[in-house]
Amino acid sequence: MPITLSYDLQTDDTNHRNYVRSMFERFGWRRLGGSVFRYEKSKSQEDWLNEVVPAIMFFRSYVLAHGINVKFFTLDAGSITRIDFSDPAKTLGRQPVSGSGLKLRVPTNKQSSVKTIKRFVSSARKVLQ
Repeated sequence: MPITLSYDLQTDDTNHRNYVRSMFERFGWRRLGGSVFRYEKSKSQEDWLNEVVPAIMFFRSYVLAHGINVKFFTLDAGSITRIDFSDPAKTLGRQPVSGSGLKLRVPTNKQSSVKTIKRFVSSARKVLQ
């Protein structure tokens, strides 16, 4: 089942709105209109650890870093995802990857930086090392 995310940012700076939209698209989210996005499975299931969670983490960090108030945020997810590598011949899902291993998409607006997104995801891991 697809995951639907919507939000409203309290900012007059359209650059912030455009950056966030571009970032979600890079992670494979499809914009339905305004600030509503849908993430649908790419093969057999959603990739929560490489595409869903990092996008939401980036969103959270971006609004905090820029002092943006989130007027509302909703996430509707009726999905199940699994990683099962117990049988090497029948693996399921994708292992979590570092920023350099992310498969980002080309957004309609290229404002968000591939380098920044990959560095962000890799940096989250480095905090725990």
